Amino acid sequence: MKDILDMNPSELAQHCLELSELYAKAGELSVKLQRSYALFYETHRSEVKSDSALERKFELTEDGLALMEIRMKMKTLQSKISAIKTLLRVAENENKNQW
Repeated sequence: MKDILDMNPSELAQHCLELSELYAKAGELSVKLQRSYALFYETHRSEVKSDSALERKFELTEDGLALMEIRMKMKTLQSKISAIKTLLRVAENENKNQW
């Protein structure tokens, strides 16, 4: 795969769409994992003294680890999408200035 700095505007736009699709899928998975957290909260809240302790306890479960991973992936995808949009804006402004 090419580096985004070596892509032309149409390739950048296509790559942005692909990343956006990945972001949407990650968001859907995140919703399922949030449901799992809600059920975990309901079941285990009385076992700990605070919500923070419960959250840490959830993070040790399989779903908790998956949710943390999804959140980090979503942040990374957001950053990449933002960078691509910036490159597209710069290319568009450079194109306008040539005329």
